[in-house]
Amino acid sequence: MESLIKIYLNPKENLKQIKDNPKSYKEMFFKYILPFSTLPVLGYLIGFTVLKSTYISSINQFLDLLKSDPKADPSTVEYMNKILGMLQSSDFTKISLFLIIVWLFEMFKPIFLTGLVYFFGKSFGGEDNPLKAFNLVVIAVIPVWLAGLSYMVNSPVNAFLMFLSSFYMFYIIFIGADKVLGIPSENSKNFQFIVVIVIFYVILSGIIGMLQTHLIRSIL
Repeated sequence: MESLIKIYLNPKENLKQIKDNPKSYKEMFFKYILPFSTLPVLGYLIGFTVLKSTYISSINQFLDLLKSDPKADPSTVEYMNKILGMLQSSDFTKISLFLIIVWLFEMFKPIFLTGLVYFFGKSFGGEDNPLKAFNLVVIAVIPVWLAGLSYMVNSPVNAFLMFLSSFYMFYIIFIGADKVLGIPSENSKNFQFIVVIVIFYVILSGIIGMLQTHLIRSIL
């Protein structure tokens, strides 16, 4: 934990430890991915149980806003109504399935992002080393998982925290492009790299998010 804090406080200096001594895939999975990916799940669990009345109230408010918007997506209304019905009925089987799906997709997040970072890292002159790319991505994703605890409340605060954590995730990857992957900063190659990563991440995240929503809708 101390090494993580050092990286987040001063990534330009401390990301070098990943380049010099990357951890194995197994160690990264069990030490970081497995525990930290549960935080968004824990956030939902708290929201669905301890703060259930508040969560239900926020969903009703959101649905009222959607009803007043003629351009509202019907599938979004249907999805939120199913979440609302799940909470009102206290169907723990459906809640458990919901949380399992969320957890699986959270664990998959650093895998598909590593694919992007590794592939485009090589394309922009970086080192051909998937293990270093994986180490960098996992370290970068952890702040997003930490912000996922805010899923316990369905409010603009959650959206704001997820935006800030995602911005910091890309900042870590941007710094790591030079410090870890060895992408040259000449001719702004490292900047071009992060722009491409952001674009493809947003596109793929949208597709994956649609798949996650479809799976959850099918079990509710």
